[in-house]
Amino acid sequence: MNDLSQPHSAPPQGTAVSAGHRLQVADTPEALAALRPDWERLWARDPEAGVFLSYAFLAPALLANPGRWRIYLLRDARGAPLCLFPAKRRLHWSTTAAEFQTELDAAGRLAWGEYVGFICHPAREEEGLTALARALAAEPWKNLALRYEPTGHRARLFAEALGPDFSHRFRDYRINGGTVDNLAGLVVPLSEEPGALLARLKSSRRQKLAAARRRWLDSGIYQITESTPETVEGDIAGLLLNWITQWAPSKGADKALEVADRYGRALLTAEEMDCLYLPTLWRGTRRLGALGHLVDAKRGEMHFLVAGRDTTAEDPAIGLLLQAHAIDRAAEAGLVRYSFGHGDELYKRSFAPEERRSHYLTVRRRGEGPVLDPAQLPQALTRLAGWAERGETDRLAAAARQLAEVAAR
Repeated sequence: MNDLSQPHSAPPQGTAVSAGHRLQVADTPEALAALRPDWERLWARDPEAGVFLSYAFLAPALLANPGRWRIYLLRDARGAPLCLFPAKRRLHWSTTAAEFQTELDAAGRLAWGEYVGFICHPAREEEGLTALARALAAEPWKNLALRYEPTGHRARLFAEALGPDFSHRFRDYRINGGTVDNLAGLVVPLSEEPGALLARLKSSRRQKLAAARRRWLDSGIYQITESTPETVEGDIAGLLLNWITQWAPSKGADKALEVADRYGRALLTAEEMDCLYLPTLWRGTRRLGALGHLVDAKRGEMHFLVAGRDTTAEDPAIGLLLQAHAIDRAAEAGLVRYSFGHGDELYKRSFAPEERRSHYLTVRRRGEGPVLDPAQLPQALTRLAGWAERGETDRLAAAARQLAEVAAR
């Protein structure tokens, strides 16, 4: 049995942040690997920490992005881990302040994770988050953002514990011209009872789904396959090709390829974790559509991540049949919830889901505190050299003075 309250035989080294706490930082592959056992034990103990905060999900994205992340682990005096925050770091030039600034975000954004935030010892949550906030308040950075933090109370406790040198607020986040609330998560409670999904639907939707199943699936005109280790690479590639074809006209080809690559990495990570669920709808040899999911066995949830549909296909009920199939499979597997991910689009509402909100916290350092992490000096100097080579001299003097001051500390 893993007891996180027990002391380690040799408490790891770290920076003392109070009489009873130490902060351990990892930002290299070696330090990340050394942190893994405590990360996994703390995650397993925390009922609020889902698959998107697991080491297995985040580590591949961290290792693929050197220099862009830092893991903060707060320990008590005996070395027991209390709170862990996987952070993404970004170097920002502020034109207004004429200075480089370190900005913190959630490392889950590197992995295309649905939810981000903190992993906490459940019996010492307030102690851990408060001490972690005070430790991070002493670190050099200007802005911090957590979008899609699932608990709300953890984000608020952390923000308030940062102290008077920081301001914070919880923001809305809407997309598609303001028509979609992207902090609204729609979730279908699941039951293994036969016909449970149909029973949830409104009469008109129930009739439409039943008729579509008879007309297209029971007749054999459509077929649904599910990815296997032998087919998964082709299934992911087919899904993403349809996704790119659908979204390149509005997003631009380069952006669509970039986003598709990140989805692909998330799906391949899920496959490596043995938690990918990817059904594909076919008409003969034509791939009509596919849905990529990540299964969170710990919390009993199936998370919908991405859909790819053949936009030239005029065949009816493609999305309806795939989504209903995935929800039924999740129920048959004994899961307790099917999550549609972020956004309250109308088509999701047709499955009579419940709403589960996530939260968007932004924090800003007030006044003249330290805003540039010395570890980002090499990145800043590279940026400076690029400006000089391009003849962009208006920022050089101010930037050089700041970097000299940081290097001299």
